[in-house]
Amino acid sequence: MSTERTEYVLSTIDQLGAVSVKQLHQILKLGTYRHTCRVISKLEQYLHVVRSNQKIVYLNKDGRQLIGSEKEIKKTIMFDHMLLANDAYIYYGCPQDWKREYSIEITQEPKFGAGIKIEGLTLTNKKTIIPDAVFKQEWYYCFVEIDNTRTMIDNRKKIKRYQEMWTELKKRFSNPKLCIFTTSEKRKREFVQLCGNLPHEVFTFKEI
Repeated sequence: MSTERTEYVLSTIDQLGAVSVKQLHQILKLGTYRHTCRVISKLEQYLHVVRSNQKIVYLNKDGRQLIGSEKEIKKTIMFDHMLLANDAYIYYGCPQDWKREYSIEITQEPKFGAGIKIEGLTLTNKKTIIPDAVFKQEWYYCFVEIDNTRTMIDNRKKIKRYQEMWTELKKRFSNPKLCIFTTSEKRKREFVQLCGNLPHEVFTFKEI
């Protein structure tokens, strides 16, 4: 296999964190599923391989060094979450600018004015939010949330934080939109209510 092909496959795995071979077959479009399996098998010197109900791969130290990645993935119970995020990635057509767990920090001035000045300093309020993924789709910046393990209490808190930050998010990202994937129709309806007037779309995993 050429160095260019090897680095392309490893970079795709690195972008997603951990990915099943079945998902790589859909993403890489290398021909038959059997051929995809052969390609991944040839690259196992660069991969950690986890076998459960499906074969999951992620980069080992040699794989990271080959492509110059500093993103180390450890074996974790979050693999299911990553695989569901990959399903969303595939659903949206494998966006090239897909960024996983993208931290966003904004600075807000106090609502009562332009800020309180103390000895030349201006008091501001910093807030951070970490979408499960971020990418641009046509004229929207999409903030992806994968809901498979969080409680609805935690979900409400995160949507509230989006609402609190939305004005500043619109300044930094033109036309932001929430894209939520969840486990049931009941949760889907609740997310729709929680999002209110925020631009959003909500799917169950079965719908994709």
